[in-house]
Amino acid sequence: MKAFIFSLLFVCNLMAITVEDAAWVLDAQTSMGKAYQKAKAEKKDLLMLLIIESSCEWCEKMIHRTLRDENIRSALSDMVIVVADFNSPEAKEHNATLTPSIYFIDTKTKKTVYSVIGYEKPGSFMIDIVSAKDKVE
Repeated sequence: MKAFIFSLLFVCNLMAITVEDAAWVLDAQTSMGKAYQKAKAEKKDLLMLLIIESSCEWCEKMIHRTLRDENIRSALSDMVIVVADFNSPEAKEHNATLTPSIYFIDTKTKKTVYSVIGYEKPGSFMIDIVSAKDKVE
């Protein structure tokens, strides 16, 4: 029984995704300061802040199923993506209570223009991306 529990815990840890892993998978930043610098240098109007928790199955699905979707990647190409931990100052600043939480932020005003709480499939998330872009254009 102990071996089974240990194996189960080991497998669950293999499935966990960290902020650094998510940033690597999404070619994202892990620092808001660097993200704003990149947005300014690349003249991007929106920043997408993704708040995750390493034990969150829905966060992993959001990253691997939705945010890696080819059409979603294309739609996000004119934004800077930032990944932050649920316990980070960014999460506290945005009053994140659930994960995944996504905030689209105007890079000029540094204000959230649109937010999404929870996992969404690519089709639904595409509508959110368009809605966020409409808020700054």
